Amino acid sequence: MLLQTPTPYEDESLAGYLIRLSESNYYPSPNWILQLAGLHINRGILIVNNPYEPSQLSQLIQMTDEQLILMASLPSQLSSLITSQQYTLYKFAIKLCPHCLTESAYCRKIWDWNLVKACYLHQCVLLKKCPNFNKGIRWSRSAVTRCRCGFDFRSGQVETATSEQVNLSAYLSSLQKSLATVQVSQHQQKLQDASNDSFA
Repeated sequence: MLLQTPTPYEDESLAGYLIRLSESNYYPSPNWILQLAGLHINRGILIVNNPYEPSQLSQLIQMTDEQLILMASLPSQLSSLITSQQYTLYKFAIKLCPHCLTESAYCRKIWDWNLVKACYLHQCVLLKKCPNFNKGIRWSRSAVTRCRCGFDFRSGQVETATSEQVNLSAYLSSLQKSLATVQVSQHQQKLQDASNDSFA
């Protein structure tokens, strides 16, 4: 059981929430949260292992599996290679908007999408490298707003995005809300099917 389990934001990513969760509990890295839940980063993190029981991760952070799936909704997870019950965390290729972090320090789910290159709210290109470290932003860090080198991402300078980048980000932002609903419905249907099979 963790001492602190902050309420996730509606548009917060699972990867970002794990960083915020580890920061709230004074862990040096979100890897500690995964280890406590008996999980390891390989190709993907299995969120739901047994349809009859809550997952280890949901029990640890005091959420339902449906909530976890909502936070982990990505287009790639609808492919045949990664199911909607799995979630992939990447060590690099993390993007963020310094302006969004200044307004509220959490990672938006839409930043995880490969096609999203800009923040449509602030019309800027998302930051992919630490300006101080000059390397890709790592997921495994001690704080949402700080790089492992100590640089505060909120002070990062960003370029103005093109209208095409902004429009695409705005469209995908609206799309991800519908996608998350579909994934939860799929999960609930699997639970119902498993329950029916057990009584057949």
